[in-house]
Amino acid sequence: MKKYLIGSLFLLVGLMSYFLFENIFVWNFGWEVLPTATYTQKHISITDSTYAVPIVLAKKELEKIHRTSRAPAVSVGVSINGKIIWAQANGFMDVKGQIPATSETMFRIGSTSKALTGIVLGKLIQEQKIDLDQPIQELIPGFDDEEEISIGQVASHTSGIRHYGLCFCFPIWEYYSNKEYETVSSSLEIFKDDKLLFSPGSSFSYSTYNYSLLSAAMEKSTNVEFLQLVDQAFKELGMNQTVADQKDLVTPNRAKFYDISEDEFKEAFEVNLSYKWAGGGFLSTPSDLLKGGNVLLDSSYLSKETIELITTPWLLENGEENEQGYALGWRNYESNDILDEGVQIINHGGVSVGSQSLLIVFPEFDLVISLLMNKSKGNEKFQLFNYLNPIAKIFIMDIKSKARL
Repeated sequence: MKKYLIGSLFLLVGLMSYFLFENIFVWNFGWEVLPTATYTQKHISITDSTYAVPIVLAKKELEKIHRTSRAPAVSVGVSINGKIIWAQANGFMDVKGQIPATSETMFRIGSTSKALTGIVLGKLIQEQKIDLDQPIQELIPGFDDEEEISIGQVASHTSGIRHYGLCFCFPIWEYYSNKEYETVSSSLEIFKDDKLLFSPGSSFSYSTYNYSLLSAAMEKSTNVEFLQLVDQAFKELGMNQTVADQKDLVTPNRAKFYDISEDEFKEAFEVNLSYKWAGGGFLSTPSDLLKGGNVLLDSSYLSKETIELITTPWLLENGEENEQGYALGWRNYESNDILDEGVQIINHGGVSVGSQSLLIVFPEFDLVISLLMNKSKGNEKFQLFNYLNPIAKIFIMDIKSKARL
């Protein structure tokens, strides 16, 4: 009897350990050699002869990105003066099925979702349906705290709300959550009772949970479900290939997502993104993201005043700009990594399980570029700025040379 109890205890501990650390156990199995055909597969959907020379140069950079990153697929889009002038996808959206990626292949865009949510937030502000100064507690009574948190502080990451952490769940890391949340409000249970990192407005701390809370506030302010709000906005902008990544919903053109180790691949750990659609749960294509980026360059959807509001870095209570140049869903700062002189970039990158994304707007040149890939970042540094900067330089130099003629 005693041996039976000890054996049962060991079995229970073993099962608990497996489910708590499932993503680690799963990581070690199922690796296969990445086919060499991955790096010869190309699909070009748009190429504008007006920009033939820079496009040829950019294609070479894309091939370099594809091989250097070891991603199964890399997709890029470039627009100038509001027109998409180049869109291309290299590699496979489904490696085992040998299904090529196209410009219509949809990738997880991770935190670039915040930029799209920022556009929808701007529309609600413009229509006076939401007030940045309103305390969150007035809209969401269950979100109790000793200090009031404004909607603006939530959208600018100055609320003091924490980022991902450990949980009493399977697996133990919140980032790998597989739990289905029926509503955005129900997902707030993850963090709503946790102590704030600092007094709201006094400092900056980036947290995807800010946008989970923001989406709940947007619902309460409009009496419209968050996914309906964003779907309507996407339709108005012609972003017909941008949707929430819903686990049990079949989405045509959705890529498979992968972990990569040297020349081997395996499908990434299965996750459920229902707890963070607003801050990290959308699927999109580079071409659709270009349409979102162009909202900032064309006042036909948002007014100039609203565009300035959502792209102007949020100030802390001491009057200083926050450390990341973060506005309302967008980062806005000067980059010295593209040209010899500084270049203003309004941008947001994103990392999700099995995918990475980057969207950059260059206001001075009326240029927008997006880059997506179906590969996890893992323990590597986020490289997409390094990958995209040479492409940006090619088009900026061409724009500058044409302007001199």
